[in-house]
Amino acid sequence: MLETGYRRTVEELITLYEVEPDVRDIFVEGRSDRNFLTEYLSDEGGATLCTVYDVSDRVEIPDGALLDAGLLVGKRGRIIWLAEELARQIPGHSSALLVADKDFASLGADPIDEIHGLLYTDFSSMEAYALNERTLSKLLRVTLGAPDYVTPASLISAIKPALICLFVLRLCLRESGTQAVIPVKTLSKWDLDDNSEEKIKEVFRLSLDKVPRNERNGKTPDLLLAEYVSYREKVAGEFRDYINGHDVGIAIVRFLKSECAQVFNSDARRPLQSPEVLELVMMSCVEKRHLEDAPMFQALRRWVSS
Repeated sequence: MLETGYRRTVEELITLYEVEPDVRDIFVEGRSDRNFLTEYLSDEGGATLCTVYDVSDRVEIPDGALLDAGLLVGKRGRIIWLAEELARQIPGHSSALLVADKDFASLGADPIDEIHGLLYTDFSSMEAYALNERTLSKLLRVTLGAPDYVTPASLISAIKPALICLFVLRLCLRESGTQAVIPVKTLSKWDLDDNSEEKIKEVFRLSLDKVPRNERNGKTPDLLLAEYVSYREKVAGEFRDYINGHDVGIAIVRFLKSECAQVFNSDARRPLQSPEVLELVMMSCVEKRHLEDAPMFQALRRWVSS
């Protein structure tokens, strides 16, 4: 499944599907997701007829089109917008399958609409599929050479509260309409053992400090903290429904540096201190057989084999 072609307008893409009905495309939110699904589907029957694309690499969708449709600007918005457009203009088509992250749907902040050709991840993000003991065991033992006392279970237990905390915190900032984000320095030094309300309020303060006062929409650290507490009370069940994928690498690096920093001492493993690099390596540790029971992957395999 090699990526070919060039960026097309939506009109050109629809024309392609009408003229060549045998074309089969899969659209995802990013290149990491593209590489992950391409590898996962490599042994599936019919996979050679499919091509997986990062939606932004394949289709030109102006930000204005997303805003007009009431969607957030970003790759998830582009996936949903394209799914709606294809379903409207080519009803019942079998030319494209689109995969979007559930994101904040677990807290009722992102819709999960039934749109022809659109699939959602089973958890909040694609990276959540790697948060199982078998995958993390490969990461710890084979990739990092971590000591035996550092177990997958201890890693998950240590990072779970911080991942949920960051997830809810990010939702509050997004819903504030201020464009405020968690400062990079704050994220890189996140204390996994401190998810107190005092800390959350301080993070909101640091985030809002980067926004001009006239663009804060009346939001204050106290107001955002109250919203955080309200959302946090709704968290229940599967913790992988409440994580931001790109926080996983940050949390794991922080855990390893506190428990066994020596794993990063060798020249070969030093680059793994970068959360972005660790995230890519972690996803390469996911085994196909551990995805077989996931509904999203079952639907993906059925579509490819058909």
